Amino acid sequence: MERDDADNTEEYERLFTEITESGSTEELPPVRDKHNSMLVIIIALIFLSFCIDTLLVPFFPDVAFNKGLLLTEVGVVFSAFDFARFVTAPIAGSMFSRCHPKKLCAIGVTAAGTACIFFGITSSINSTSIFFISCLAIRCVAGIGSAILNVSGTSLLMKASGYDSPTIVAFVETGNMVGYALGPAVGAFLYQFVGYTYMFCISGACLLILLPVFCCIVPKVEDKNRSSSKNFLSFFMIPGLFIMFLNWTTIKLSEASRTTELTTFYYISFGTSPTTVGVLYGIWSLLCIGGMTAVTKLVNKNYAAYVLLVTWIAFIPICVFVLPSPPISYLFAGKRYFMMTTVAVGIVSLAGSFLYILPFSVALRLARINGYPEDSLHTYGLLTGLMNSGLCLGSTLGPILSGVVVDNFGFEWTQTVISSIIALMVILFGSYLLHLKRTNQLSALLIEENTTADSKSESDKQQKNEQIAEACSERMKLCLQEPIVYTKVQLQPGAEFKTIE
Repeated sequence: MERDDADNTEEYERLFTEITESGSTEELPPVRDKHNSMLVIIIALIFLSFCIDTLLVPFFPDVAFNKGLLLTEVGVVFSAFDFARFVTAPIAGSMFSRCHPKKLCAIGVTAAGTACIFFGITSSINSTSIFFISCLAIRCVAGIGSAILNVSGTSLLMKASGYDSPTIVAFVETGNMVGYALGPAVGAFLYQFVGYTYMFCISGACLLILLPVFCCIVPKVEDKNRSSSKNFLSFFMIPGLFIMFLNWTTIKLSEASRTTELTTFYYISFGTSPTTVGVLYGIWSLLCIGGMTAVTKLVNKNYAAYVLLVTWIAFIPICVFVLPSPPISYLFAGKRYFMMTTVAVGIVSLAGSFLYILPFSVALRLARINGYPEDSLHTYGLLTGLMNSGLCLGSTLGPILSGVVVDNFGFEWTQTVISSIIALMVILFGSYLLHLKRTNQLSALLIEENTTADSKSESDKQQKNEQIAEACSERMKLCLQEPIVYTKVQLQPGAEFKTIE
């Protein structure tokens, strides 16, 4: 006697109900562990890529000068990394409809690691022109790899890690900052033991060694909400998203200009040693990282756009105390105070954490308003490409602006110019919010509709159901593999029960 389809269906439904009602997850694979492993490996790769970027800061200028390079050429080599990231980030973000971000991430790791190894080998080149062109080309490849890794890795985490987008941005930016800060220290340690060439070879090899681990841990995430017909240019031309791009450019411009001049300002004004300034930079970085942790709680609430606007408005008066600006110098009779500058930079660093993460939350809602699916790899790719491109542009322009202003007007005017740029940002963003209010679109931007949370919840439910279905199928296979014995009981008068197989 054989089982029919009705029996199979009935058994399957019984098993499904049994597992669902019992709530048992013994048969189901652990989900959170995989997500945490995925988070750790991607953040580690991003951290290493930025650590490698600043690895050469203490040593490359001496090597370059010995090869006959000019100071301007050394600056071009340094800036090539961020310029390549600025160009590549939006391209990488718009490629998700053609190439899966996991493959792109692997390509980025390979490019960054290989470029690091070859950069160390350039020390054996004797020709000045060939040395310059080689270093420039390798730094461009490293920047391209870093941009692809950052954009695709961040998008993968937003889609599949189980954490919300602002938290992922906080993790990624923390990895970036720590990598930038520790790069020179790691370089000094390696240089002491293995020298210039092997320092880069070991660093690049560490990045490449993690690539197989990445390929094993990170799953191939499917994106059911594709919007491949919309490219980056149309995304960039949305007014609100263009303003968010300017927001990221401005905050990085402000940070890069301070980084360029603060060490010199402290030394000239107070006689502070570079070591002490380095300690202060560590404290300011910790404030920024701590602020990112706190701000992730705010971005999931309503009125994130208003919080962003208020933060920018508060940023303006604090900025003028940093160096300080001419009006503040006049107020204090030209005297400079160590504590005033230090506290002002600390407050600006803390506020900067808001200006990194809040714009992403606002940009995500703007994308939703303009018809882009919210929980989509394509949307995440476009947004992270937009953010990275803006940050790289600010990082490239910041030192240039600072140098021009300091050379022509002095330290005091740098932050005055930055404050004026921020004031323009406030006027532009405030005007845009007024425009949305007039067109009855402001409520959609300010009030979180929890579409992301709902979509992630639905995704989690679907994943749970798929796991239950898989567990039921496994049980059914086991049942079908066991021998099936059917019994028929015959009762005869005055006889015992007999069982017939």
